[in-house]
Amino acid sequence: MTPFQAALAAGRDRYNARFRLAKHRSRQLDANAFLDHLRQDVGPAVNAAAAQGGDPVAVTEALVDLAFATHGRPPAGLAQLLPALARFVAAEPRRVAVTMANALHHLESGGDAPSWIAAMTAVAPMVESTEELLDAGGVAAWRHGLAVLRASALDTARRLRPEVLTVLLGASEVDSSDPWRAPGEAGTPRLRVVRRVGQFRGFGGTFARPPLVFTSGGRWHASDGHETWRIHVDRFGTSLNRVAQVPPDASSSGLSLSRDGTVQFGQSSLEVPELAGATSWATLDNTLAATTPWTHAITFVAWTP
Repeated sequence: MTPFQAALAAGRDRYNARFRLAKHRSRQLDANAFLDHLRQDVGPAVNAAAAQGGDPVAVTEALVDLAFATHGRPPAGLAQLLPALARFVAAEPRRVAVTMANALHHLESGGDAPSWIAAMTAVAPMVESTEELLDAGGVAAWRHGLAVLRASALDTARRLRPEVLTVLLGASEVDSSDPWRAPGEAGTPRLRVVRRVGQFRGFGGTFARPPLVFTSGGRWHASDGHETWRIHVDRFGTSLNRVAQVPPDASSSGLSLSRDGTVQFGQSSLEVPELAGATSWATLDNTLAATTPWTHAITFVAWTP
């Protein structure tokens, strides 16, 4: 009998009662699918943690609770990740499992979850504590698409050892001055289109009508006349979060946009025909963002390598 089987058998009556209650609350909960999840996903994670000195009962409790919370459908990739993190699951089963599940949930909708899993699997043997693992997870989540984490990830990166940071980012230190420069990246700055963000809500996007872009409080925002969103955007990804209406900042960057779609910065210029006749544009640091009447996308142009 495996450690998981023994732990499950010891709590069988209690788990069965919990399943009946959960089934009463959610008709979508399927008994066969739930059991398959326990055998195929939870069992290997519990056994791996037990091999690292973890208490099989405590780990089983934590992972079964998570299974109930997700109706037996945890984020894809969690079953692959938890055995790779067995040392940390053994030490703090509930905290590690829930944090990893939450990260995967956000990455599924706004990032590259498989690449994040690969990064966490690669770095797990190197980190020395659960705290360091979670710090690494936050930096890796930013690197693999969650631009909303940029500020916190940059702070966290300063706490990580250079060798850990190199595995996560490909460089032993990060430069926070340019959101479009990858860590360790060098080159001569030039004007270039770096990102297009947003699409029509009717096609699964955010905006009901072509938006207007502006900055407020030193952050990017956009409004379609009905709702306002804060835009988190950088080299690695994009996220839009609905916010209350906010007042716009005055533009203070040296970037500008002409009516024919030419972006100007000092003596350098870039023709961006799609921005001709722009309805709005704003600047922040080394970046200009603009909108037009003909698309629901916001185009970002930056002075960057």
